[in-house]
Amino acid sequence: LYLMHWPGKKGLKPADPANRTLRLESWRALEDLHAEGVLRAIGVSNFTEAHLRDLLSQCRVAPFVNQVEFHPLLRQIELRDYCTSNGIWLQAYSSLGCGKLLSSPVVTDVAARNGRTAAQVLLRWGLQHGVGVIPKSTDPARIASNADVFSFTLSEADMAQLDALHTGEHLCWDPTLVA
Repeated sequence: LYLMHWPGKKGLKPADPANRTLRLESWRALEDLHAEGVLRAIGVSNFTEAHLRDLLSQCRVAPFVNQVEFHPLLRQIELRDYCTSNGIWLQAYSSLGCGKLLSSPVVTDVAARNGRTAAQVLLRWGLQHGVGVIPKSTDPARIASNADVFSFTLSEADMAQLDALHTGEHLCWDPTLVA
């Protein structure tokens, strides 16, 4: 899997229309590499619905994945639904909210009720929303703990409580201003 990481070009102002031109040129290059068999799968990261609509109207090969920031503070449900309806897998990065959510009273309360860690609850929340999650850790014990998210399910009440944390806040970067 090879990803185009950002919908704009470093050094250009977000509103610069050259972002669109360069984005489409970059995608065409990835499509060519895919057609040659050099790349087995191609995708994007940090693309909004508007970026995807534009790309899909121009491309020969649709992205296989769109990797975006997705956690209870930033529930990008409309983007997830758009991706799903167009055969694009939505994959979450920063599922733990850059660590900010690990100490959230709501998250820790849900974790305690379920006998799980806050990280497990946040990862399971993403999975139950139909999103792939990619937790980051170098600690073997945390890696094992993070992988143990398929042996439990969060209740509808737990999911609603976590969903209610949504503020629309980007903790990493915000691609919505990129032309």
